[in-house]
Amino acid sequence: MRVCVIGDVIIDRYIYGVADRLSPEAPIPILKQTRIEETLGGAGNLYQNLKSLGVDVDLLDFSNPRCVKTRVISNTTHIARVDDDYITDGSAVLAQIQAIDFSQYTYVVLSDYAKGVLDEAYGIIEHINGFGCKVIVDPKRMYDNYTGAWLVKPNGNEYYKYGFDKWLGNIIRTAADKEVVAWIHKTLYNVPVQRVDVNDVTGAGDCFLAAFVYGLTKRYDHAICLDLAVRGATKSVEHVGTYVLNQEDLETVVFTNGCFDILHPGHVIYLQQAKALGTKLIIGLNSDKSIKRLKGSDRPVFNQAERLQALTRLGIADKIYVFDEDTPINLINSIKPDIIVKGGDYKPDQVIGNELAKVVIVPYVEGFSTTNILEKLNAPRG
Repeated sequence: MRVCVIGDVIIDRYIYGVADRLSPEAPIPILKQTRIEETLGGAGNLYQNLKSLGVDVDLLDFSNPRCVKTRVISNTTHIARVDDDYITDGSAVLAQIQAIDFSQYTYVVLSDYAKGVLDEAYGIIEHINGFGCKVIVDPKRMYDNYTGAWLVKPNGNEYYKYGFDKWLGNIIRTAADKEVVAWIHKTLYNVPVQRVDVNDVTGAGDCFLAAFVYGLTKRYDHAICLDLAVRGATKSVEHVGTYVLNQEDLETVVFTNGCFDILHPGHVIYLQQAKALGTKLIIGLNSDKSIKRLKGSDRPVFNQAERLQALTRLGIADKIYVFDEDTPINLINSIKPDIIVKGGDYKPDQVIGNELAKVVIVPYVEGFSTTNILEKLNAPRG
């Protein structure tokens, strides 16, 4: 899937240093400068994040000239910001966009910072929709400017300030450290936000949207895309300055374990359900010695090399580890998964490792059981 980003490209300039005394000329700190860094902000930051995540993405940069935001930082504390703002001719941008064929893109993301590029957002969306693209908007003006967009993402202040409480389509509302609320394809999602030490909120919204779009391009369901988005924004605020995400930042590791002695459709469905809960599935496979202790001397039917080969050939798991212990607790401690999946009638507090990760119970598929299969094979035939 190919993605296009259009919006206000901003230069984020950071002057870093140490301020340990006040000026004799005025009650202001004196910064002993150590370095200056420049990065792309606004739509440029969104583009950089998508590109870093491996998304096939283009940036259409119409900002002329680009705005510059200079932030002065002592250690990790912002002590001043200087803005050089410029307004791009939105009518000229619309004329240029109307000459572009967008049929190569699945998603077009409009990153609006109210610096002129998207002054004619309604006309831009109307043109892009003609090519069957899904338009996603990070807004900065009244909701009706974005009529026709597939999805909008206002923050808590923008939601009411710009009238998005009247929006009838797909919407994601973010609100600092409060839960994310989304309404997508007539399904309501409430995603909790982890409380962390916030160093800098600059670019957090761009990281949120980039992670969400990344999930869409991977064809993850919307619940996982939203989880990724929250994870991306959380990673961003933990850093000083404009942070660019990588794929490791967004991994949701799912772990499950078992003997998988005789693979059957129930196993396959179970593993597919487990994989759908995250971005990476790791299986802990009981060794032959472990199975004999748990199941008896006549098990396993297939040795661990054969079982490992069968699971690998399924192509569902990203990694498979064989463990000798009676439980996978040591493996769980080593992997540190985000989610542990078990099948059957377990309760979460009964699952090994429940204190280390979220537990999801997936019901067994009726009619399939290794034990039942073996009983049928061994039953006398009349």
